[in-house]
Amino acid sequence: MALNVSVNAVHSCNPYELLAWLNETLQTDFTKVEQVCTGAAYCQLMDWLFPGSLDLSRVQFQSNNIVDFIHNYSLLQAAFHKVGVVQYIPTDELIKRNCVAALKFLQWFKQFFDKHNNGKEYHAMEARWGQSMFPAESGRNTVDKGSQNGFCSRETLVHFIKKYFGDNVDMNSTFSTSTNTHTRGPLVSDILGPTHPKDIIQACSHTPYCLYLYMGVELGEGQRTSVVLVSYLDKISGVSVVRLLQTLQMRDSDAHLLIQTVKKLGLSLSNLAVFYCNARHPVDSQVFVSQLQALNPRLLSLCGLPGMAGRACQSGVLASFICVVDLIRDIHHHYSTCLSVNDSLKELFAGSESYNPSHPISAQCLFIINTVQKIVSSWRDLLEYFNSLRQSEDVVRIRAQLVDYKIKLYFLFLSHALEPLRALQELQHYGTAEVVLEFQLTSMLIHSYAASILRPSVAERFLRRHDLHLLHNEKDLLPAAEVNIGSRARDFLWASTTMDLGEQERSNFLNGAVAFYIASLQSLVQSIPQQFGDVALKNIGIVLKHPENINVRRFFFIYILSILSETEISSANITSFSNLMSLQDFPLLAVQILCGMRPSSTLCRLLLTLLALPSSLCRMQGEIVWGKVEGFSPWPALIADYRSEANLSEKRLVGWYGQKMFSQVSLQALKSFAAFGQHFCSNSFAVLATYREAIFLSLQEAALRCKKQFSACLEDKDELLKQMLDWAFGGFQPTGPDGFKPTTSINDGERERKIRNKWHNFLLGHSFASLLFPPNCICRCVVFSGFCLCCGTENIEIFHPLFKGSLCLKCKNNFTETLYRYDEDGYQSYCTICCYGLEVILCGNDGCCRSYCEDCLNILVGPGTFDSLKLLDPWICYLCQQHQPHGALIPREDWSIRVQELFANHSAMEFEPHRVYPSIPASLRRPLRVLSLFDGIATGYLVLKDLGFKVEKYVASEVCEDSIAVADVNHDGKIIHVGDARLITQDHLKRWGPFDLLIGGSPCNDLSIVNPFRKGLYEGTGRLFFEYYRILQLLKPKEGDPRPFFWLFENVVFMNTHDKVNICRFLECNPVLVDAVRVSPAHRARYFWGNIPGMSRPIIASQSDKLSLQDCLEIGREARVTKVRTITTNPNSLKQGKDVTLLPVLHNNKEDNLWITELEKIFGFPKHYTDVRNMNRQQRQKVLGKAWSVPVIRHLFAPLKEYFACEELAVFTTSSTSNSNSSTLSSSPASQD
Repeated sequence: MALNVSVNAVHSCNPYELLAWLNETLQTDFTKVEQVCTGAAYCQLMDWLFPGSLDLSRVQFQSNNIVDFIHNYSLLQAAFHKVGVVQYIPTDELIKRNCVAALKFLQWFKQFFDKHNNGKEYHAMEARWGQSMFPAESGRNTVDKGSQNGFCSRETLVHFIKKYFGDNVDMNSTFSTSTNTHTRGPLVSDILGPTHPKDIIQACSHTPYCLYLYMGVELGEGQRTSVVLVSYLDKISGVSVVRLLQTLQMRDSDAHLLIQTVKKLGLSLSNLAVFYCNARHPVDSQVFVSQLQALNPRLLSLCGLPGMAGRACQSGVLASFICVVDLIRDIHHHYSTCLSVNDSLKELFAGSESYNPSHPISAQCLFIINTVQKIVSSWRDLLEYFNSLRQSEDVVRIRAQLVDYKIKLYFLFLSHALEPLRALQELQHYGTAEVVLEFQLTSMLIHSYAASILRPSVAERFLRRHDLHLLHNEKDLLPAAEVNIGSRARDFLWASTTMDLGEQERSNFLNGAVAFYIASLQSLVQSIPQQFGDVALKNIGIVLKHPENINVRRFFFIYILSILSETEISSANITSFSNLMSLQDFPLLAVQILCGMRPSSTLCRLLLTLLALPSSLCRMQGEIVWGKVEGFSPWPALIADYRSEANLSEKRLVGWYGQKMFSQVSLQALKSFAAFGQHFCSNSFAVLATYREAIFLSLQEAALRCKKQFSACLEDKDELLKQMLDWAFGGFQPTGPDGFKPTTSINDGERERKIRNKWHNFLLGHSFASLLFPPNCICRCVVFSGFCLCCGTENIEIFHPLFKGSLCLKCKNNFTETLYRYDEDGYQSYCTICCYGLEVILCGNDGCCRSYCEDCLNILVGPGTFDSLKLLDPWICYLCQQHQPHGALIPREDWSIRVQELFANHSAMEFEPHRVYPSIPASLRRPLRVLSLFDGIATGYLVLKDLGFKVEKYVASEVCEDSIAVADVNHDGKIIHVGDARLITQDHLKRWGPFDLLIGGSPCNDLSIVNPFRKGLYEGTGRLFFEYYRILQLLKPKEGDPRPFFWLFENVVFMNTHDKVNICRFLECNPVLVDAVRVSPAHRARYFWGNIPGMSRPIIASQSDKLSLQDCLEIGREARVTKVRTITTNPNSLKQGKDVTLLPVLHNNKEDNLWITELEKIFGFPKHYTDVRNMNRQQRQKVLGKAWSVPVIRHLFAPLKEYFACEELAVFTTSSTSNSNSSTLSSSPASQD
């Protein structure tokens, strides 16, 4: 641990002594204190004092770029944090070369160095590989001495060509005419062209061209320059070419030099069509644009594209949510200055870029977005951490904001609203792609934000014309309650009481959300070309994409774009244009058409400027889709002929299955048929016969295309429909959704466009952006998509619900049996991926109970993954992280829905399937609130606590005094007893609730056919079922309420058929039969109705379950049978055999009955659970005979762990390498039989 020092003013050194010491120590030549402000010297001093504290190869020793200064100080700050140095680095003042700050910090570092220098030998020049350390402001070769009038010298030009064309350029014979190409590399004249730049001037004199200005291009060795490129369509070759025009030395806003260069070379400014500059700030670019547009008003500027997402992020956040940035700054400052922080805080900033509070939000957009989303996911951990710290001004301020409900609401909203901006920012920040991708992403972003606050009709007008006035008209905005704030923010807003969030705070938040969208939209619209509406953004392309297939429709469309950019849009214009578009497509060669046009014509100029229109947004003829029509749920449809006028208005003509009618539907309203489980409407299926027919016909068409065969005959339509639904919900295996896509023919005459770009290497490094994919990820994903993810067989049956891949029948059965199996420590017994596994590693995220085996991680993610993950403390599993590929293991984004569909009960189609609730992320799960009717001895509470649930409230209705006593004694009075269920009113439920789970099983005396005096469902105790039904209706969430609500009702299997049918009709579902004999020594078949996920999955015994009677007996007692009959309140139910006379136990060679402690073990209760209140044997058997079987209820309640918070239980490790939550343990493999 490094020792901290403070500057002693009495013994402070003068600047010359400090510089002499530094020059002698590091072998440098500094003459002024401010020259040390690059930060490189401090980094090397840290490497001297603490070897390994930073990577010296990453230090920028030879740079005068402010970005490199910031990079060096970020390395220094990280090194401070690594060795435990608490010292604030005044980065902002240092990069501005503030003399006072530089002297003070150098003085502190001198004392710090003297304190820790142990006299070891260190060769500074060798350590930095002989590099000289350029002092700040030295300006080493930043302006070429040989340049005149801003032009770079011959050496600078050659240096640029060498760096971006290749290292084998002959630099000594730049303009030589030698032909000895075998002994030397290509000449500069070979690269630029023998007549450069005359050939460029000649080509651009009759052709519109694009001008690109790239400023601050690195040449190496501390040199930078500005590069001017020209692109145009070469009519001879028919391809787009990009040529180097000149390199310049210029300031950020030196527009006259650029214009002077263009004019001096003889380029025609009247033909300049598009201008692009990569200046970081739009103000700098605007200086160029304004002067160029003064010479050519028709100039199209793309200068607003760089930094567009960052500026939109900054505008939106500053509009209403600056407190979010303040909290991030405070937490980051605490992280940077505190000696010891917990793992949650480390994870928050792990892998993030350096953060400087003095920089604008736009420059740190990705950091802000990532941090907002990480804080949302770790809110509870952060609150617990800051609550554990001692009082200080910073800690109190952070803690006050973390407990503020409105601050958390702001974060939840921004985590939703900033996510679309992330894609655009990453595209611009990391990638190398065509500008068309930026236009398309920007279009989607503007469309998303506009639809979030504008009424649909107004949003359509705004997208067409980008009229900013519409954003400030309150009549055009959506009501505050309808503004899109994201599901998590809306759920949090709904769940918070008025005590936590007052009405004024709610109103202020909604107004702030509107202000965010308005400010972001204004910024985005101002960044894109004024001439571009939504249609142009989505459809304009670049660089002659398949020029031989340009057709009349596309030519007319380009022409329309040019006209609409200069004239007002009217309905008459649109109508006339639509009539033109109705012409049939026919291919024409671009060169032939261009040759037949006047060069000065508008259409010819546009064809030469705009290079192509993409067709990737068009859906194909014959594709099966889901269509959304006003007033109806999504309906299956078939796309008809798309070569019509509908295509131009982004609509398609579709035929509706089961309706015998056609209509035009917008592309946005058409969804992929592959997302069957997402768009299938169970309500319509249960009520509308036409919808059932539409589902049948669409699945029949899909099966025909996939060549899928079903066992049911065509005459048995119901059974065939059931099998087709199972096939659809299972992911349309084995072919998957690709099997029913329409086939397309590819024109063999179409050739791939060849790029004749001598500056391709340069453009790849400096073009607009790109979406990057791991090179081996797609290949491995395709390989595993046709195999079982668990065992590797090709005989797949269904999709894997959690990860991309499939399952065979055998692994599917094992998966459904073991997915919700939990050990005593609260974690899954078997691997989340394959549900087998001998040794597993556990997720360290609070509330997540998943485990992953060694084989799956090493095979699917990569060799050695398991061992490397064991070193992480904690390790957050792949389903808790942001969804991204991990080798061949790719989490499904909709896994929370698919895993519920896997367990959906489709065996009975006469009832509407219950609503499927997606799993809730671990960080958002809340404690459970339960209402238990006819509670008995609190079996439900016992199981919930055994499973590790955090139970916030457990309200129980029970009238038996003995049962109430058992519950109170065993659970320390934590259960709230409310008496008779018949007396519970709606006011009671409002006061006690809201509840997340309703459970109960009304008395079965008058329902069981064993009772000859039974009164049935409508008399005696049978009527208590209707009390359960009444309360269930009062508790069910209203339509549109996203809050998960689950219920469970139990009763005896042996009841009259008409009673069972009536219960099913009231509860609107069929029961699941579960017999406790599979997990205990006693037969106890019971019906369970409910909506808990996975109720119909097979029940399989765990290692802790006692399956034979002998396992439950006390020492010295011998079981005469393996299983016993159903145990009831009747003492005779303990006798076995055909004549019911056999006692089940031998004790001291004598027949004996079961002891009460043994009965408790048979039911799964702890020993002496009912030993309260001096109850005798008969009383204890009576309360046990009415109870539920603990293993059965554990089986049914286990899936609720995906929705509600759980306690952190102790981890039992047998092969652990860490004491953290990311521990490893041995797990017995599930049976594969």
